[in-house]
Amino acid sequence: MFRSTLQLTRQLSDALLQFPALVRLFERRSTQALPQLLAWIDATENTLSGHRLVAAADIAGYKSRVLAPMFDDDRRGTLRRRQTIAAATLLHELQHSVQDALQPHAIKVEQARGLARQLLQIVAQSGAVPWDPASSFEDMVERIWLLCTQHDQLKPLSVQLKTLLPASDIRLLLAEEIDPADFVPVQ
Repeated sequence: MFRSTLQLTRQLSDALLQFPALVRLFERRSTQALPQLLAWIDATENTLSGHRLVAAADIAGYKSRVLAPMFDDDRRGTLRRRQTIAAATLLHELQHSVQDALQPHAIKVEQARGLARQLLQIVAQSGAVPWDPASSFEDMVERIWLLCTQHDQLKPLSVQLKTLLPASDIRLLLAEEIDPADFVPVQ
């Protein structure tokens, strides 16, 4: 079963957008910096492992480097201080690892978004699927996708789209990109 590439890119993008706030906590030497970073690492690791990406192991490795001072025999400085120093030295590597995991999926989504826009533009210009305010939005998306997969001229674009994303993601992407006003019949 395919996992949602759209969901993965959103979750990892959200995680990366939280990262500047984490860095600011370290910059300000906040006492919450380390616990919040560990929570961020756990959430990001869960996202990656939930989508069966091996980058989760990288993130777990970074977490182990933050936790390593707990098992160190060196007693210079407090444990929390040594963990905070270890965490601060890993911030860039953590961010880079998540960004590397996100990049190929983000590229696929952007390519799929471009194909979806092309399909929607062609279908809207043809007038083959008019917007009916009495029917549901989901029904309109389904009719558009059905037309795209069955029409001989639209099949090549649909096949390209299917190679990039699972069908459920394609429907979500079409729903995001569609503008019902483009499908209102001209009178």
